[in-house]
Amino acid sequence: MSGASVILFSAGINISSGVRSHPRIDEDAESIRPLINGRETIIIYNHQGDYFKGTAESTPWLASLLSERLQQHVSYFPECVGAAAQEFIARLPRGGIALMGNTRCYAQEQQNDSTFAGELAHPGDRLVIGGFSKLHRKNASNCAIKSLIPWCYSQGVMTQLQELERIHSVLYSNRPTILLLGGNKKEKLQFLFHHPRLRHVDRVIAGGAVLNSLLKARGVRVGKSDCFPLPANASLQLPLYIPETVIVSDVGGRMVRRPLPQIRDSDRIVDFIFQEEFLADITTPGACSFFAAGPLSLPQSQYAHAAYRELSRQGIEGLFMGGDTLTEIEIFSFKSSGGGAVLHFFSSGYDDIIFQETYGR
Repeated sequence: MSGASVILFSAGINISSGVRSHPRIDEDAESIRPLINGRETIIIYNHQGDYFKGTAESTPWLASLLSERLQQHVSYFPECVGAAAQEFIARLPRGGIALMGNTRCYAQEQQNDSTFAGELAHPGDRLVIGGFSKLHRKNASNCAIKSLIPWCYSQGVMTQLQELERIHSVLYSNRPTILLLGGNKKEKLQFLFHHPRLRHVDRVIAGGAVLNSLLKARGVRVGKSDCFPLPANASLQLPLYIPETVIVSDVGGRMVRRPLPQIRDSDRIVDFIFQEEFLADITTPGACSFFAAGPLSLPQSQYAHAAYRELSRQGIEGLFMGGDTLTEIEIFSFKSSGGGAVLHFFSSGYDDIIFQETYGR
């Protein structure tokens, strides 16, 4: 590979091995394709899973998937740093494409370690940061590396940012908004109490750890359900849907219906029964919008998904976001591959930071 220019591409295809179709694949594959010119070698760094949760794994299957999408062979090497990885990169033919080992198999990635970032940057001449879904993550391949090598955001990232600005203007600048928050990440609960770019939240439908946390804060017994403490000074005076009946996984692992006041200490809330009457006063499709982040229930129990079906039936438009959301929910309106990145966009002026950094390089 002597004399060949090397493009590093920081991807964000954080999906499971069984997934063959996902917007995160589409975004990065479409961004890599214009970089292929037969002269420059492309090295792809990707993260999957979480080192500290023990969910990061080797991803040779992703190289095969990218080969199909790019219609060009993508080599795979199981490590991304170290002497063996550098030797592998040095042996690549001019114009070749390679996916390196999962960056999240290393603790230093999620610690935003500058030495680790230097090893990632070493073989490259320039860097393209893709994976809109990970822009808010302070990971070495996404953050610390930017001070070490010339970089820009990918075509896919810029397209998503521009589309989010358009969606914000159309759906959220002056319409009442139904906020649907689920999943098991603390950032969803934090967003519930801080979303300055969603100024017109009219009502809230919560599921997963978000609902469990709110119920516990209101004095409802939640058993062994996943939950978090509420942010300081959080108000409980929310226009929140409180289910009368929940679905729990009991001590034997069975799915059981329970009236809310009868949850047992050994139960774990996994779903709830949604009553369409909560949305009955909405009679005009364009009168409001929705904002959905995280599935409201586990994939194997989807009673709460009646809320999505009612929104679809009424023709209400909105935005679905995040990996699990797009995998587990039947999408009928706008979507974004980013979960946390979109929450930042709507809560902390993150869009201004992105554009300032992008156009300032």
